[in-house]
Formats: sequence, C-alpha cells, structure tokens
Amino acid sequence: MTSNQASQPMDAAVVDELLDRLSSDDGFRDLFATDPRAALAQIGHVVPADDPLLCAQTTVLASKEELAAAREALREHLTSAVTMTVIFNFEAGKVEQSLGKN
Repeated sequence: MTSNQASQPMDAAVVDELLDRLSSDDGFRDLFATDPRAALAQIGHVVPADDPLLCAQTTVLASKEELAAAREALREHLTSAVTMTVIFNFEAGKVEQSLGKN
C-alpha cells in the first residue's frame, strides 16, 4: 500500500473491541502505544505489512476518558471507507480535531 491509498475500513466488531479496550485496559493501551500492529492483531485485525498505520501513530495516547467521549465518532470513522484516507490518530488532546470536530 502506498501512502496515498486508503486503508480498508475496520470490521465493526473489531472497532468495538478496540474502543472498549483502549477505554479500559491498561495493558492493551500500553501495547497499542508501543506496537499498534500487535495490539490490533490481538483483537483480530491483521494489518498488511506495507500499511504504515498512520491512524495509530501517537506521541501520547489519548486518555480513556477522551476516547470514551469520542467513541461514536471514532466508531463511525474507523468503519467508514470514505474517511479512511484522512490521517487519523488516537493522540491525546487531538481526537476530536483529527475527526474534524474542532
């Protein structure tokens, strides 16, 4: 996949699991912050090796509360084929901004 290709939307069940775990599971949050590819594989979403995972690149992972507050917008974004060309992230303080909400 080249950087101008859209990632495939995620399965809704995987998105729900991702958001549940990012909003509650400290061990999963640590794994996601250090190795998002492994974290996604753990919940059943295998990412192609050539996908740069731009959506998961963070300096500081958003808090559980921030992710929970943006849950529905995140779910819609991650399951939508239309918006997956936009660089998205779980960066602390930037979740709403990356969804175009600010």
